[in-house]
Amino acid sequence: MLLNTIRILFFGTIVWGVLFLPVPSNVDLIHNNLPFFSEGYLFGTDRLGRNNLALFCYGSLSTILIVIPARIFTIIFSFLISTVSLIFPKRSDFFLSGFVSVSLSIPSLLSALIVISILPESPFSLLVAILVSDWAIVYETLTAKIREIQTSPYIAASLCFGAKPYQLIWLHYLPALKSMFQFLFFSGLPTVVMTTALFSYLGIQTSVGETGPGLGEQISFSKDYFDQSPFSVLLPIIAILTLVYSLGSRNQKYET
Repeated sequence: MLLNTIRILFFGTIVWGVLFLPVPSNVDLIHNNLPFFSEGYLFGTDRLGRNNLALFCYGSLSTILIVIPARIFTIIFSFLISTVSLIFPKRSDFFLSGFVSVSLSIPSLLSALIVISILPESPFSLLVAILVSDWAIVYETLTAKIREIQTSPYIAASLCFGAKPYQLIWLHYLPALKSMFQFLFFSGLPTVVMTTALFSYLGIQTSVGETGPGLGEQISFSKDYFDQSPFSVLLPIIAILTLVYSLGSRNQKYET
């Protein structure tokens, strides 16, 4: 009950803010560092005069617009690699086993930062960076489940009737992996939220379109002025923690 209330308030605030508040991209030094409950600014402004509530709403929206496609992209890519190993088992095992081991041995954040430094700054680069940091773990999880499915009598019966690998994937593997896809999606969202926030904190552009600075960037920009505008730091922290808590709790509900 409490979780549902938090979700409704959080996402309702985001929707309301995006619909009725202007994008926090203009500088207004006349109204900078306003305290909360100022006229027209419920949670005050930061040191550039930007509405803290608008920063909270648009920063949260931008994070969601990056996190969800990134996780879907990672799962689809990992599944496609897994299907290659089903169609060409001998050749794929030779190449993929070593590649996956190397990917797992490199810290995920390091590999993501390397990709970000190579590619031009864009939302697509973020998707690729998150993919590089997460795909090996997702691939290993899917592969373990696929090996379990391979021992089922349905697969043996289909092979006896001459089923092709792509037919097995469509008729047996995909339906059996449906719950695993759901688990991987929700279990990975909190990690992607934190990764995106860290990228933003380090100065990497995580905004989608004209949505203002990301949540991590807001913290980095205002942390030295906490005494003058505390909500400029507290609101993005609350947004990150609420996203992680909501999505993580959704995964716990699914597991139970």
